[in-house]
Amino acid sequence: MEWSVVGLVISIILLFNLKSNRMLPMKSGKLFTNLIFISLLINLGNLAATGMDTYSIDSYTGLQIFLNTLYFAAIFLFFLSVHLYCGAIACEKSGRYFHTRIYSMILYLVMDALLVVNLFTGIIFRITPEGYERGSLYYYLIFPYMAIEMGIGVARIFLARKNMARRISYSIYISTAIILFVSVYQIYLEPGRLMLSGGIALGLIIVYLAFIDSENDNEIKTGTYNIKGFRRYMTERILSGNPFRVYFLQIEGYDTFLSVFGRMKTDRMLWPIGRELIRKYRTTFYLHAGLYAVVETDERRYDQLQRDIDIVIGKERYIDGERADMAFRTLVVTDSCGFSDAQEMYTVVCDAIRARNYDKKPYEIVSAEDVTESEQKKRLDQAIYRALKNDGVRVYYQPIYDNNCDQIHSAEALARIYDNELGLIFPDNFIPLFEQDGAILRFGKIIFENVCRFIRDNDMEELGLEYIEVNLSPIQCMQPSLPEDLIQIADRYGVDMKYINFEITETANLSADRLMHLMSTLIDRGASFSVDDFGTGYSNIIRVSNLPFRIIKIDKSILWDYFKTKDEMVPRIYEMMHIKGFTMVTEGVETEDMHYWLKNEAKCQYEQGYLYSKPIDEKSFIGYLRQHKKELA
Repeated sequence: MEWSVVGLVISIILLFNLKSNRMLPMKSGKLFTNLIFISLLINLGNLAATGMDTYSIDSYTGLQIFLNTLYFAAIFLFFLSVHLYCGAIACEKSGRYFHTRIYSMILYLVMDALLVVNLFTGIIFRITPEGYERGSLYYYLIFPYMAIEMGIGVARIFLARKNMARRISYSIYISTAIILFVSVYQIYLEPGRLMLSGGIALGLIIVYLAFIDSENDNEIKTGTYNIKGFRRYMTERILSGNPFRVYFLQIEGYDTFLSVFGRMKTDRMLWPIGRELIRKYRTTFYLHAGLYAVVETDERRYDQLQRDIDIVIGKERYIDGERADMAFRTLVVTDSCGFSDAQEMYTVVCDAIRARNYDKKPYEIVSAEDVTESEQKKRLDQAIYRALKNDGVRVYYQPIYDNNCDQIHSAEALARIYDNELGLIFPDNFIPLFEQDGAILRFGKIIFENVCRFIRDNDMEELGLEYIEVNLSPIQCMQPSLPEDLIQIADRYGVDMKYINFEITETANLSADRLMHLMSTLIDRGASFSVDDFGTGYSNIIRVSNLPFRIIKIDKSILWDYFKTKDEMVPRIYEMMHIKGFTMVTEGVETEDMHYWLKNEAKCQYEQGYLYSKPIDEKSFIGYLRQHKKELA
């Protein structure tokens, strides 16, 4: 009896812990909760039946039969549930939905049928004047049934072991071994010691500890579930084929809140939003960077959920007594989008938030067009990295025209990526991606090596080129080893750095001291520097004047805007550059009118644009230069 008491206490403790840990309402979690409830019933039935048998209450024989029947029914159900729980875990970890098939329950139904037959035959147990006795088939039915159900469950875990954490699979192996060992001991060796209840409780504790450690789906700073839980829950929901609707709530300007209030204060702001949502909707998740998701599976409650969300996002929010002007962008995903898993849904939503302007329209439905665009972006990203790995980087050259000499003077090296499926991919598609994950460092070296090889293999004076312009990303410029890396590459190709002019687009993240070290080191080796895209970013005349830049490249938008609006500020920019003594290159020159104005009125020495040539590959560029020299001659 003492084992049943221990098992009862453990089952109650586990139930309380499950509630406090807020397990996701997933199939595996529900089945594990069922196991604990059934364990509770087994212990209660065992205690009641044992007590009545001990005190030999003959007048309650019918009650004793009922309690023992209930006990065995609970035992049979427990081992079926072990089988089903293992199947649910195996399917979840393998990315499949677990369906409870009727054939999985055949053995259990047979055992229940035999339990009914037992009421008339006593083949499993019977109650006699001497008390409880085992039936003639007890030893041939009970343990074999336990072993088969648990064996099927363990086999499913074993087959899916590569898809799950070892602590989960090992905990199930150990738990089933303990339960089977205790079952053999009680059934065949010491029938008088009711140890099975204790063995079941111990097995459940082991699985519970591994399960809670591995499947912690709670987000502490918001009181909701986290992105890991979202992936698990929504993947199962999608695979089930049942209807759902997901409401995504994005705090607009989240990065601004971080910069103004700091991480700790912003996190304190997130908590009440999460708590207000999860109090009404259990399946509320905080994903990242101010993005919440609320899932509703009851079609009748969709409108109510939308009204509740309006209340939450419409509240005034304060951070340490200071009002935070907070706005939300809301997007809705339905089951009709046909996502294969939660990660695909999450990616599409993030892409939609970044790519589309929803004009503050609430509850914008994520459409098939969004899904298609996200898939195209994914294919593009895969192609970019595939090309980077498989020597798909190409360097194109665009000539720079000298107005003083009326001939090509230099060229800018422009990066392209070629993929066999997608063809030529342009920098706008891959530079942000490379800067985000750090691949820009490797990519930048590849481009510089290509330029050095070009200079080594060609006579620059014969081609009429004074130098080649090479772009340096701000991320590259943050690397302390960049000057030495570039010098090492140039030395390996035997290239004089006087043939290299580095272009830098300044940003607020680049300190003047770091830039000065980079520039002075390379200038000492003969290189020169340009400010790229002047007029569009962080650069200003005072900052540029304090650094050893040789050339200022005026962004094409300045020229184009002037020819649209005749803005009087544009000529003054050129005048100021002349006063400061800078050489200028204007980008985006496409018409003879632009060329005439730059040469005769703005007095800009160098021009670059489609008027002279679009960016072309190396072979075409060399042919272009030779043809240009022939025309000059």
